Amino acid sequence: MQAAMLFGAMFFLMLIGVPIAFSIELSSSGFLFFTELRPLILVAQRIANGMDSFPLLAVPLFILAGNLMETGGISKRLIRWSETLVGGMPGGVGMVTIVACTLFAALTGSGPATVAAIGTIMIPSMLKSGYSHNESAGLVAAAGALGPIIPPSIPLIMYGVTMNLSIPKMFMAGILPGIFIAALLMMVNYWRATRPSSTIRYDKDHTFTLPVFLRTTATASGALLMPVIILGGIYGGIFTPTEAAAVGVGYSVCVSVFVYREMTYKGFLLALRRTVETSGMSIFITASAAIFGWILSATKMPTLLAGAVITIVDSQFVYILMLNIVLFIVGALMDTIAAIIILAPILVPIGIQLGLDELHLGMFFVINLVIGYVTPPFGYNLFTAVAITKLRFEDVVKGVLPYLIVQIIAVLIIAYVPQICLFLPNLLLR
Repeated sequence: MQAAMLFGAMFFLMLIGVPIAFSIELSSSGFLFFTELRPLILVAQRIANGMDSFPLLAVPLFILAGNLMETGGISKRLIRWSETLVGGMPGGVGMVTIVACTLFAALTGSGPATVAAIGTIMIPSMLKSGYSHNESAGLVAAAGALGPIIPPSIPLIMYGVTMNLSIPKMFMAGILPGIFIAALLMMVNYWRATRPSSTIRYDKDHTFTLPVFLRTTATASGALLMPVIILGGIYGGIFTPTEAAAVGVGYSVCVSVFVYREMTYKGFLLALRRTVETSGMSIFITASAAIFGWILSATKMPTLLAGAVITIVDSQFVYILMLNIVLFIVGALMDTIAAIIILAPILVPIGIQLGLDELHLGMFFVINLVIGYVTPPFGYNLFTAVAITKLRFEDVVKGVLPYLIVQIIAVLIIAYVPQICLFLPNLLLR
């Protein structure tokens, strides 16, 4: 009954258009007021405790680093480097887009930022190469979903903070799944480019040459070195993920201002404004969810739910399938950060009791939700693609569907083949 009251109030507020953070906070405050869990001062205390987290500082810092790179010319160098690598393949411009999104994902950890930075440059090029408006927008939106999977990843940081799991391990576990999904997207792009009815053209005279590759690598070295510095510093024990985010901000400023010399005062202010808007929303949701999580713990809802579910579902296979379905639906309707904070403490302990590895469970939990970035009706990447292309929302959805289907298949494979997530952590972080 208590669970029905709490969740019912929250979802009702969301349905009538109340922002997620306020929906969580108002439903939690109302629950405290009408139950024996008073006093209401708990709301202020738990919200303050929810924001008092050193690892949480990494979120606004990584967002700022990504915005600085977007306005500082780094994305252009990544695209040129990607073009020398895969530009001569069938569907070459699409291949370049996917590789560039993969690289930019390793710098920012944000899906919409990846779509905006790469899409504004690559969509016009794809249109010139024979891609339709739908196909080009859909490809960029789908490839942008790699942003929250490949480290450094903001959703992975939030999951690590919420479930008290090692963030460096989460980052390491996200590398192979991200590359795996990128490879599948490239296969779909290749298939679409080589169909008999395809209008997609590519430069057949483009060949990979080592001198050109080395020259573009040198030009893009400022951008390519950033993930090496950040992830190398984390796994080398030089700095924590939060300190790595601060290093990323400083490095982005130095490269954009002194190396590429494309950062302007106006661009710097724009990056700061975008960071405040995005990180403010994420941290407000986190703070509001802290009281929500405390209520769940105080009422023992996760324990009661776990006991009830285990009596019905005693198979890892069935649990994984059910969890995938639930998270796919939630990811399409709810903010990823809010879903992690609210649902992970409830659903993850059930899987752990069934014997699943907590790192593997966390990875496919997050990846499932991240697919919501390209799932109608509320996918963030879809709306970013709409803003870039000025297309109708339904046109972008048509373009993304083939890639969305492949991403769903990829998540199921990752969920049932744990070694895709666990191979690198087991090999390098023993």
